[in-house]
Amino acid sequence: MREIKYHNGETIKVTGLHFYGCSYVAGQELMDEEIPDPMGIPVKEMARKKNETVESYYKRKLQRELLFKKKMKLENQLAWPQYMCNVLKVRAYNHGHHGASMTHMKAKLLSHILGEEYEIDNKQEAVVVGLSGFAREMIFAEHENFYNELGRYGFHRSLVIATHIERMGDPDFAKKYMNLVGVYTLFWRFLHEVYSIINICKAHDIKLYIIPMLDSFDMKWYAETFEIDLKTPSFSSQIKFLESEIDKYIIEGTKLDPLGGNIIQRLPRGHPCAESHRKYGTKVGKKLLT
Repeated sequence: MREIKYHNGETIKVTGLHFYGCSYVAGQELMDEEIPDPMGIPVKEMARKKNETVESYYKRKLQRELLFKKKMKLENQLAWPQYMCNVLKVRAYNHGHHGASMTHMKAKLLSHILGEEYEIDNKQEAVVVGLSGFAREMIFAEHENFYNELGRYGFHRSLVIATHIERMGDPDFAKKYMNLVGVYTLFWRFLHEVYSIINICKAHDIKLYIIPMLDSFDMKWYAETFEIDLKTPSFSSQIKFLESEIDKYIIEGTKLDPLGGNIIQRLPRGHPCAESHRKYGTKVGKKLLT
């Protein structure tokens, strides 16, 4: 057991930390040189080839999926959560996933609380949630037509991402959808999902840390960057309330200091380099030392 800082001057004793987040938590791209992204293969190339047997086709698909899982596992070990836990001398359980939305993180955390995949020990383990982009949502594939795109039923993908222009290769749809739903609505949903995670952890007596990943968790910044009107809408007071509740769980000193603001060098697809992860994880780990 290791005694570490919690919130408001409290300390807790833990043997490990469970991390949930998007690619910035998962460490995407950190193994690209050694293992080129298996999911980067064009869909047409992955389609069944002429005269290819069904057995050979599914074997090829399985090999790609297994290689992707292996790559993710290796990247997890190189990402900042591992460095943070090295400083604290506790075990790191990295459940980060590429493109994850807050809804996906909530669903995965709940599955672990219920023991569907893992079982979080609330007596000696805590949870760290890395806030993703507010304009990400979670969709489920319930129809066979989605199978090839999503990999399997119920799989998650970002419907719209924080850059407003991607939706699994359909930027035009992303722009139209963003205009239709509106950034205020997406931001509202984002805050509520984070608040849901807080309440799930409260209900199960799980110690929770929150840490911004892509952007500073700052209402003024969101309003100016994404032109969100946080003053005139009738729900502005509720947004302030949600912000104040989320602030209680953010690791001290990280609210305006996300990994996205500590990138030494960006990798080809825009993710933080290995040195960025190392320095950031070490810095955050030191914040929790007693």
